[in-house]
Amino acid sequence: MATDRLMVPGILTDEQIQQVETAGYNVEAVSDLSQVAVERAQEISRVNRFAEARGLSAFEERAVMGYMTAEEIESALINLQILHPDLVTLIELPNHTWENRISHAVRVRAGENENRIGVLFTGSMHAREWGGSDICMSFLVNFINAYRANKGVTFGGKSFTAAQICTILENIDLFVFPDVNPDGKNYSQTNDPISNEQGFWWRKNRNPNTSVDPSNPGVDLNRNFDFLWDSGIGTSSAPSSPIYKGVSPFSEPETRNVRHLFDTYQNIGYFVDIHSYSELILYSWGDDENQTTDPEQNFMNSVYDGKRGTLDDTLYKEFISPQDQDKLVSLANSMNESLATVRGNHYKVQQAVGLYPTSATSDDYAFSRHIVNNLNNKVYGYTIEFGNMFVQSFSEMRNIIKDVCAAMGELCWAISNDVEMQKKTVEKGAMIGAR
Repeated sequence: MATDRLMVPGILTDEQIQQVETAGYNVEAVSDLSQVAVERAQEISRVNRFAEARGLSAFEERAVMGYMTAEEIESALINLQILHPDLVTLIELPNHTWENRISHAVRVRAGENENRIGVLFTGSMHAREWGGSDICMSFLVNFINAYRANKGVTFGGKSFTAAQICTILENIDLFVFPDVNPDGKNYSQTNDPISNEQGFWWRKNRNPNTSVDPSNPGVDLNRNFDFLWDSGIGTSSAPSSPIYKGVSPFSEPETRNVRHLFDTYQNIGYFVDIHSYSELILYSWGDDENQTTDPEQNFMNSVYDGKRGTLDDTLYKEFISPQDQDKLVSLANSMNESLATVRGNHYKVQQAVGLYPTSATSDDYAFSRHIVNNLNNKVYGYTIEFGNMFVQSFSEMRNIIKDVCAAMGELCWAISNDVEMQKKTVEKGAMIGAR
């Protein structure tokens, strides 16, 4: 008789592998991450290439030298505003990290249009997922430089014309928060991968967890948002767990910084959180399968507490309107088609729960905000999971940067082009009325 088989990926030490095997499970070693860690540690920049504005002017030449550090990302954002004060607004986020780092985001806008929809991209929420920041910074620099030069931009086989770049930056507010978790990234990048391999593969932030368990620091930021935080779906209350959700929703300064952007810039209507890995474009919901027929069956209805998020659950499915689901899927497919044009690589578009059930994640929090409080703008949330391991070789990361930048550009183009069409419709209506 056939037996169902559940496969769970993980990063384990030799001792942990022995414990799992002793418990009766089979372990298949996919790769020796100790050697991978040693190799990747050589691909981190050893100097701050962007400490001065002139370094950012040569971004493309300097960026190919290796992964950016937390310090470099902050320097690059500051100098981006110095170089382009009329296009770039530097946003100092209010919550210092546990190690007292100050984080920045930027808003990019051109032209005089005040009635704009906002698009927010975030990167490197998980410490070991370095490449999210590099993707965000490359996207920013490429689009700003193209706008300045009145030229198009090309990522492999995908191009955006000068006219498209102009339409994007003159019709939307582009928000980018490249390094949500600088403490975690710094810890991952500065640990000796030989003496502290687990430090290299760190996932969480660097909360010392003094009040709960100082021997197990860190909170998983992507389990700390206020969406079904109490449910326990895909989270843990144990500080030793890599998916430890913290002591309360938004207990962490890093997640409060993300919330600050949504609260302060109410025009944000689209959100993409960039992670690794799996080559996926995920859309809401992540806690359970979607359904479009019963609005009462939703995450705010306590009748269904305890019934959602289980693998054998047939009693509950998360409500989403047909219009919202169609829009989420359509835009995700457009992003994927653009990404595939770069070099023929296709990601998989799927509902987030298809990866595994989760709660308290950034994308579902973003999409839930308008349901919890109808004064909030509706935000369509996505997660892009790039690549096929947490830290790619940098030679492959350079290709991935082009892939994901093409997807990001396509989302911005689709949104800004829609705004442009609406403007022309209004102008045409005004002209007809004037006759």
